[in-house]
Amino acid sequence: MAANTILQLTFKRSDLKTTTMSIPTPKTGLTVEAVNTAMAGIIAKNIFAPDGMDLISKAKAELVVTDTTTFSMS
Repeated sequence: MAANTILQLTFKRSDLKTTTMSIPTPKTGLTVEAVNTAMAGIIAKNIFAPDGMDLISKAKAELVVTDTTTFSMS
């Protein structure tokens, strides 16, 4: 079995829709404070504007872990 971890950061945009950024293989031991600080920095620096819309607030953050089991084919 192989585990895959992705950090998903969801932001509210200026058009009130949401957009999600997926970060593959995030650091282990992430804290709520570190994620909040990173998301606030992304918003403050205004470096991403999906579909031309500014990110205006944090909506949610999730650490998603999936397990994959590969079966041998005969």
